[in-house]
Amino acid sequence: MARATARQSVKSKAKQAKPPAKRQTDWAGVKVAWPQPKQAISLRIDQDILAWFRDRGPGYQTRMNAVLRAFVDAQQRKR
Repeated sequence: MARATARQSVKSKAKQAKPPAKRQTDWAGVKVAWPQPKQAISLRIDQDILAWFRDRGPGYQTRMNAVLRAFVDAQQRKR
């Protein structure tokens, strides 16, 4: 019985809630960051590292690139 009352209470509050106000976004200063072209290379990777990335499914090369990108960005911020 308490669950039914709680559900009714939630439904009635949802009906009473005001929709969020619509905001206008100023897109004038937006800069588009186009992805850099990739270069195909041959790279030797430890088997366990490659297996770890591959085990996480499609897109493992993109994830490997993202890890390398994060490392480079962190090193550049240290300077």
